[in-house]
Formats: sequence, structure tokens, C-alpha cells
Amino acid sequence: MTTLFHHPGWPSGPCQLTGKNTMSSTLQRNLLLASAAVLSAFALWSAQAAMRVDMLAQGDQQWAAGQLEQAQVTFERAVRSEPNSLKAHMKLAGLHLSRQDFKASIPVYQKAIGLDANNDKAWLGIAFAYLHTGQDALAGAAFDSAIRINPANRDKLAPVLEKLQAR
Repeated sequence: MTTLFHHPGWPSGPCQLTGKNTMSSTLQRNLLLASAAVLSAFALWSAQAAMRVDMLAQGDQQWAAGQLEQAQVTFERAVRSEPNSLKAHMKLAGLHLSRQDFKASIPVYQKAIGLDANNDKAWLGIAFAYLHTGQDALAGAAFDSAIRINPANRDKLAPVLEKLQAR
């Protein structure tokens, strides 16, 4: 029998126990094992993604219920489990901002901007954090970035920008 993938060291011909072609059985077994490995990897990835989404939903529920410390712990866990999740960083930074923990929100917003520099909400968040920590020049630059990304922000921010320029 001639096969496309025959190697002189591989067994060929019928198996002495089963009578089936050895090459065909080996190939089928290897394909089955490879398929199982791919499916297992996909299942693991899906489970991790679902767990992260569950953590974010749990953090949102805790935040809505006023359980801010628990929400912070949950969002921090989500960030640790998925360090490249923009959504997890935005949730954690937003929680810090809402708690008026402006200094804590800045590095989290910086990471979010590092993940997506075109996220105007991250630029707005860090701008307000800079503003409330007295870093007016950085606040102005961040507001400018938010407006550059989404020009509709200009009208919304007009009163804030006027006060910032008056300082």
C-alpha cells in the first residue's frame, strides 16, 4: 500500500491484532488526540473568559448595592486574572473615581489607556483624576485627548475647561 505520508520507520500494512491498516489507525488516533487537545484548550479559554465576566458582573452588583470595598476586591481580582482586560481596568478605575480615591484611579486609567489609547472614557477619567489631584496641566492634556478622540466631548466639557483655564 502506498500512502502520501509514509516513512520507512513507520509500520504499514494490516495490524496483527485488529487486521486494520496500521497507518490509517495511527493517523486517526493522532487526529483524534489533536482534536481533543484543541477542544480542551478552547474549553479552558472559554471557562476563564466566563469567570472574568462573572467577576465583573459580581463587582457591578456589589457596587450597585453600595458594597464598595467588596466591589473593589472583586474588580482587583478580575484585573489580576486578566491583566489585558480593558473592561476590568475601566471598572476598577471608575470605582476608585466614584470613591474619590483619585490617586488610586490614575495608574489604573494609565493601564487602560495603554490597552486602548483611543478610549475617550479612559482619557476623561484620568483627566478628572488629574484635575482633583491638582495636576492641571496633565488634566488639560487628557481632556484634549478625549476631545480629539470624540469631538462630542467638547460641548460636554466646556464648563470644566473654562474653569480649568481660569485657574
